[in-house]
Amino acid sequence: MYRGVLRLVSIVLLVNFPWVACDRRETCFKIQSLLNDDSISVTGPSNDICILDKASCCDKSVEKMLLDKARQVLKNRMFMVLNQFLKSIDIDKQDKNVLLTNIIKNSILPQAKKIDFHTKFSEYTKGDNSLTTVDLDTIKNAAAIGSITKALGTSVSENCQNLLYFELDPLKNAEHQYLSAILVMLRGYEIMNQIITQSKAVDLTDACYIGAVRGGLHEGKHPSEKLKFGGCNKCFDSTEFSDPCVKLCRNIVSGCLKGHILARTYLQHMATYQLQMNELVRKFVSEREAAISTLRADIKSKLQVDKEFYNSCSGLQKGSNEASPSAAYQFSSLSYTIDSARNTLDASWLCTYVLSGVSEVNCWNRSSVGKYRLNVYEFTPTGQRQNPEVPGPGPVVMIDEQIKQFTDYKYNVEELSQGRDVLKPSAATPLSFTLLTLSVALYLALT
Repeated sequence: MYRGVLRLVSIVLLVNFPWVACDRRETCFKIQSLLNDDSISVTGPSNDICILDKASCCDKSVEKMLLDKARQVLKNRMFMVLNQFLKSIDIDKQDKNVLLTNIIKNSILPQAKKIDFHTKFSEYTKGDNSLTTVDLDTIKNAAAIGSITKALGTSVSENCQNLLYFELDPLKNAEHQYLSAILVMLRGYEIMNQIITQSKAVDLTDACYIGAVRGGLHEGKHPSEKLKFGGCNKCFDSTEFSDPCVKLCRNIVSGCLKGHILARTYLQHMATYQLQMNELVRKFVSEREAAISTLRADIKSKLQVDKEFYNSCSGLQKGSNEASPSAAYQFSSLSYTIDSARNTLDASWLCTYVLSGVSEVNCWNRSSVGKYRLNVYEFTPTGQRQNPEVPGPGPVVMIDEQIKQFTDYKYNVEELSQGRDVLKPSAATPLSFTLLTLSVALYLALT
C-alpha cells in the first residue's frame, strides 16, 4: 500500500513539478561550469528569479554572479573591434611619423636645430603650434637643399644655392606642401586616438549589464568556444539552451553603446578625411619628386649656358647627368577603411563576430526559446530612446573638445585639397618681433 502511495506521489510530482525529475548535474552543468559553483541547483519558478516561466538553475543570487561575470568581461568584448581599429590606424601613424622624421633628418640643418624641429612638429600634431615664420622658411629651404643634395649625390654650396634662388622655389613649395600634409594627417590620428581613448574610458551602465545577462549574451559563436561570460539562458538544460536571437543581441548591444553614437559618427568622419589625406600625401610626394627632377634638369641646362654658374657650381655636373632616383616612398592602401570605423561600435558586427546571435527562430528571446518579435532600433538618439532592452541614458562620452579639433582639422584637409597653404606660423606673435616692427614703422614715419 505504501509503495502505491509513493508511486502516486512520484507521478504527481513529475506531472506538476517537472524540475524534480531533472538531473541537477545535467540541467545546471553549463551554469555551474561558467561560475565554477557546483552548489547551483534547480529552483522552481517564482518572482525572485530572472527566468519566470519555468524551473531553472537561475535565482537572484545566480543572476548576481552572472552580472559580476559580465562586468569583468563584457566591456572588453564591446570594445574589441574598437581596439583592433586603433591598432590598424597606429600602423599608418607610425608610417607617417617615419616620413616626418626623414624630412627632418635629410634637411641641411645643425643637429640642435633638427631636434628643435622634431619637438615643434610633435607639439603641432597634438594641437600646439609654436612654429614661427622663420621656422617655416628655414625648414622649407633646408628640406629642399637636402632633397636636391641627395638627388645629386653631392652638396650644394651656399653660393650655388643663391645662384639657384628662383629654380629652387618650386621644390621649396613642394616640400612645404608635403610637410603640411604629413603634419595634418598626424594631427588627424591624434584626434582619432583621443576619441577612442574617451570612448573606452567610460563604463557601461548597470542597465546594460542586466540586459546582457537576461538577454543571454555570451562570448563566442560556437558551442566549443570557452565561454567567459553568459546569461540566464544557460540556466536551462542542454536541449533548451540556445544563442540569443540576432535582433535581441543587436538591441542589447545598441542600448549598451547608446552613449557612443556621436563618437562612432566622428570616427567615421575622421576615417573619411584621413583616406582623403593619404591621397594628398601621395600627390604631394609625386609633386615633390617631379620638382626634384625639374631642378636637376635646370641645373644641367644652367651649367651649359651660364658661365658664372658653371665656374661656381661645376661640381654639380655629374649628379645632374645621372638618372633620377626612384621615389623615396612607395604608397599602398591604408590598413583601414571607412567600414572599419563604422564597425568599431556596430551592433550587427559585434553580434556576428564577437558576441552571440545566430538565428531569428528557435533562439533565446529573453524569456524562452522561440522568436524575437520586436524591431531592431536604429543606432541614433531617437532610435535608442525607444529601445526597451537597455532602458535609461547611456554613458556620457566626453568628446566636445575633439569635435572642436575636428572642425579645424576638416578645414585644413579641405584647404590642402584646393592646393592652399595650411601650415602657418603660430597666431601668437613674439614680442621682440612686434617691437621690431613698431621700431621700423616709427623710423619710416620720422624720416
